[in-house]
Amino acid sequence: MKRTIRIMVVSATMLLGVTSAQAQFGNLLGGIKKAKETVEKVNKKRNGDIEFTRGGNQAGVFRTRTGEFILNQTHPDGDLKGKKVVFKVEENGDVKYDDGRKIGEVHGDGTVAFHGEQNYLSLQKDGSVVMDGEKVAFIDDDGRVFIYDVLIGRATGLDKQYAALLYLGIYHNKETLAKTKVELAEVKRKQEAEAKRQQEFAAQRKAEAAKNPSRSSGNSNGSTQQKVREYTIEKGSARGYVDENGVVYNWGHRKLGQLPKGSSGDITDDVGHKIGSVWSGDIKDAYGNLLCHVSSGGSISVKGSTATVAEVKAAGRVDMSKDSKTIGYCNCNNYVWTAAIIFCNLFRF
Repeated sequence: MKRTIRIMVVSATMLLGVTSAQAQFGNLLGGIKKAKETVEKVNKKRNGDIEFTRGGNQAGVFRTRTGEFILNQTHPDGDLKGKKVVFKVEENGDVKYDDGRKIGEVHGDGTVAFHGEQNYLSLQKDGSVVMDGEKVAFIDDDGRVFIYDVLIGRATGLDKQYAALLYLGIYHNKETLAKTKVELAEVKRKQEAEAKRQQEFAAQRKAEAAKNPSRSSGNSNGSTQQKVREYTIEKGSARGYVDENGVVYNWGHRKLGQLPKGSSGDITDDVGHKIGSVWSGDIKDAYGNLLCHVSSGGSISVKGSTATVAEVKAAGRVDMSKDSKTIGYCNCNNYVWTAAIIFCNLFRF
């Protein structure tokens, strides 16, 4: 009996020791993670890193300490294979690629030499960007960059001339801008038609609310809620909306589900059940199976390959790479949301 008691006491002591060790190990891991995050924040502050986005996704940083644009994309081959693509602006205004070649110049008068043209673009005092006498873009004081009046990215805190260099020189050239202009003209036509339909639908809802005032959402102090901005979804004959909070609706404004507001999180249906998730550009189904990966530039690849199978283009247009067939639109300025809605079809449009 005494032997049995001693065994139980020893076993309990061993178990308590294991539990204590596990707790200590967990605390150690948590401390290491917190220390790493602190170091990263300190380094970012020391380097003066300014993040910039494309299509709602973080695409890289501008390191003010060194004058470098460090893109998230990497070199696919060559001596720099696997390393991040870097463009550097020297103190004298020379722009160099990370292989050492001079590829442009930033001038004090607001002009930028790039793609072999001495006056490739010119930044105006009001934030407008001019090419060949035509206004092609606008950069506001909050760092938002609009190309042909469409928001394509943000670089809060970055010098506007550098932002023009980044978005219109590094990420674009005159040929791609010309194609974008044509694409956006068609998108604008569709948006105007869509806006007209929305006005008619809003008028209809207003008339219905007037007939049934008990369903109106006014509160006792008479204040009104700020209207949430909505973006249209178009896929085949189906139509819908996604608002700036990630809520997805059908054409009749019935809620279909919710996308994560940040860069990662769960995707849920209309009653809150998980139907997928997003993590670092990976879109998965409810069971954790990878549906696709979306790069910071809008390229879509699928499991087992890094090849681009589709791409989110200007104004949220999604084209298949094989035949350039357009499968839908979602002009929400977020590549991952657009891919989840149009390419992955998680909301059954």
